[in-house]
Amino acid sequence: MSGVDRSATPDFGRDALPGQELHRVLARLRQEAPVSQVLMGGRPCWLIAGHEALSLAFRDEAAFPAGEWYRRVIEPTQGRTFESMEGAEHLLYRRLATPAFRSRAVDRMEASGLAELAQEMLAALPQSGELDLMDAFVAHFPFRMISRVLGIPTEREDEFVGWALGILRFDAKAARQFSDYMRPVIGQRRKHPQEDVLSGLLQAEVNGQRLSEEEVLSHIRLLFSAGGTTTHDALGNLLYALLSHPEELRAVREDPQRLALACEELLRWEPPVALLPRLCLTGTTLGGVSIPPESQVLFAISAANRDPALFDDPDRFDPDRRTRDKLTFGLGSHSCPGLHMARANIRIAAQAILDRYPKIELVDEVQARPRGTTLRGPQSLGVRVLS
Repeated sequence: MSGVDRSATPDFGRDALPGQELHRVLARLRQEAPVSQVLMGGRPCWLIAGHEALSLAFRDEAAFPAGEWYRRVIEPTQGRTFESMEGAEHLLYRRLATPAFRSRAVDRMEASGLAELAQEMLAALPQSGELDLMDAFVAHFPFRMISRVLGIPTEREDEFVGWALGILRFDAKAARQFSDYMRPVIGQRRKHPQEDVLSGLLQAEVNGQRLSEEEVLSHIRLLFSAGGTTTHDALGNLLYALLSHPEELRAVREDPQRLALACEELLRWEPPVALLPRLCLTGTTLGGVSIPPESQVLFAISAANRDPALFDDPDRFDPDRRTRDKLTFGLGSHSCPGLHMARANIRIAAQAILDRYPKIELVDEVQARPRGTTLRGPQSLGVRVLS
C-alpha cells in the first residue's frame, strides 16, 4: 500500500467518472480488497469499498468520528451544527434541531404542499418540445421546498440555489449573504411564531437549553446546502434511472405504488453521496489494512451498495429487490436524520413530472448520465416531451 497506480485508478477528487465508469472502478477496487489506497485531490487517501468493512467503519466512531471532518472542512463556512459534534453534545443538539423537521408543518408539506409546489413549477414549463429537466425543475424544486417548509419569504427563492451551492464550495460570501437575508426573518419569527420549521427551531428546548440565533442559522445553512443538494441529485438520478429504463417507466405508470420501490432501489443503485469523506483520527486496522492516524478516508457508499456479497446482480436497476441493507443514509449516531423527508421529496416530485408528461424520453442518454464522486447526479437531463 505504499503507492497508488495513477494509470489504473483515477483521482477521486478531480475526475468526474460519469455513468458506469465510477462503478467499474469501485467494483475493481472492492474485488481487490475491502480497503485500498487511492488518490483524492492529488493526495493519498484510504477508500473503504466492501459492505462489511464500511458497516464497521460507520459504527467505529472512535476511529472515524463523523464530526471531525465537518469541523475542519465544513464548519468554517456553514457554522457549527450537530454534524460537527460528537457524543453527548451531538445528541443534545440533534434533539434540539431535528424535531422541527417532524412537525405539523412538515406533515402538511408532505401531505399536499410538495405536490402543489411541483405542479406550480411544472405549470410554467412547456407541454411539448425539448427541455432540460435539471435546469428547468430539479435545480430549484428542493430549495423552494425548504424555503416554504421553513416559512421563509419566497421573493428571493431562486437565489437560495446559488447560496446553498456556494456554502458547499466553502464560499464565505455566499454564507454571509444568506445569513444577512435570514437575520430579519429570524427576528420576526421570535416576535411572531408561526407553524413552520423556523419557528420550531427557535422554540425548541431540551434540558433548559435553546439554539442561539447563530446556531439556528447554521442548521438552516446545513438544511439548504446538504439537504437541498442531495435531494437535487437524488431526484435527478431517479429521473435518469426511470427514463433510461423504459420498461420500468411503463411499470411505474401502470402502478404508481411501484414508484416508492423505484425510489428505494435508486438510493441503492445511484445514491446522491457516492463517496463520503471522513478522517481516521486515531489510526486503526480495517479489513486487514492498517490505516495511519490523521488519514483522509472515503466511505465508498456506492461501492458498498453494489457489493455482490449482499446484492445479486448489483449493477442492475431492479425495484423488486430487497434494499434494506443499503448504506445510503449511514449508520450509527450520525446517520441522516432527514431520510423520511428526502424520500418524500423525490417520490412526489417524480410523480408530478410523470403526471405532467405522459410521453417523455431522453434526448441523449450518455449526456444525462450521473457524474461526480462525492456528490453525484446528472449535470443536465435533456428530455423530449411528446404531445
